[in-house]
Amino acid sequence: MSDASLVQYRRLLVRRAVLCVALLAAGLVAVVADLAIGSGALPWRDVVAALLHRSTADPVAATIVWNVRMPITFTAALAGMGLAISGSLMQTILHNPLAEPFTLGISAAAGFGAALAIVFQASLVGLLPWLSFDLAVAANAFLFSLLAVGFVAAAAARRGLRTETVTLLGIAIHFVFSALLATIQYAADANQLQGLVFWMLGSLVRTTWTKLWLNAGILALLLPLLLLNTWAMTAVRAFGDGATVMGVRVARLRLLLLLAAALLAGGITATIGIVGFVGLVAPHAARLLVGEDQRFALPVTAALGLVVMTLASLVSKLVIPGVVLPIGMVTALLGLPFFIVQVLRQDARQP
Repeated sequence: MSDASLVQYRRLLVRRAVLCVALLAAGLVAVVADLAIGSGALPWRDVVAALLHRSTADPVAATIVWNVRMPITFTAALAGMGLAISGSLMQTILHNPLAEPFTLGISAAAGFGAALAIVFQASLVGLLPWLSFDLAVAANAFLFSLLAVGFVAAAAARRGLRTETVTLLGIAIHFVFSALLATIQYAADANQLQGLVFWMLGSLVRTTWTKLWLNAGILALLLPLLLLNTWAMTAVRAFGDGATVMGVRVARLRLLLLLAAALLAGGITATIGIVGFVGLVAPHAARLLVGEDQRFALPVTAALGLVVMTLASLVSKLVIPGVVLPIGMVTALLGLPFFIVQVLRQDARQP
C-alpha cells in the first residue's frame, strides 16, 4: 500500500471512529431528554438534582426519576441496541436486507409464549413459585423465542437449506405464531386482553430494574464476543460461503450469530413485547454511513438503535399529552416507510 493510500485509509478510520463517538453522544442526549420528560411535571432542575444528589433531592422527584423514568429510559436504550444488533446479525446470516426479529418470527413466538402464560397460566417454566407472575410470563416468552430460532437453526443445519429458504421458513413461523396469538386473544376475557395489548403493541411502562439488568447482562455478554468476530462477519457479508477459503468457519459462525440474535431479540421482546422495524432500520442506516466493515458497522448499528428507540420513547410521550403510546406503534409508523422503500429497491434490482 502506498503512503498516500495509507494516509487516506487512516483518515477514513478516524472519520468512522468520530462518527461512532458522535452517535453515542447523540444517544446520551436523547437519554437525558427522555429522563426529563415523562410522568409527573418535573422541572429540569429537580430531575438533575435527583440524578446527581438522590439522597438530598426532593423525595417525590427522586422516586419518579429513579423508580419510574430511569428503568423506562434505560430499557428503551438497551432494547434499541439489542434489536438493532439482532437485525444486523440476521441480515448477515441470511444475506437478506429485510431480515429482522419481527419479520422472521422471533417476536411473534415470544408474544405467543407470553399470551399462553397470561391467559391459560401455561408456561414452559411451570410458573415456578420463586418467580413472580411477570417474570414467569417473560421467561415463557423468552423460551418460545429460543424454540422458534432453534427450529430454524436445526432445519437449516440438517437439510443444508439455502439462506432464501431459511428466510421463508422464518416468515412462515411468524405467521403461525401470529395466528396462534390471535386465537388466544379471541379466547381471552376483558382483563386478560389488557395484558395481551402490552405484548402485541409493545410497551415500556411495565419494565423493572430486574428485567433491565437481565437484558443488560445478555448484551454485556454477547457484545464483546461479537466484536471479536467482526473480521469474520465482514468476510461473510462480502463473500458468503466463499469466506471459507479465508479460514472462516461459515456454518459455525452463522450458528453463533443466530443464537446471539435470538438471545438479544428474545430477551428484549420478553421485557417490552413485540417491537418491529428497529432491527431493520438501524443496520441499513449504519451500512450507508460506514459500509460493510463490521468493526464500525456493528457499533454504529448499536448506537443508531439506541438513538432511534430513545427518540421513539420520547415521541410516545409527546404525541398525546398525558398519554404514553405503545412503543411498538411508534416504531412501526417510523419504520414502515423505510421497509416499503427497501422492498421496492430490492424489486428494482431484480433482472
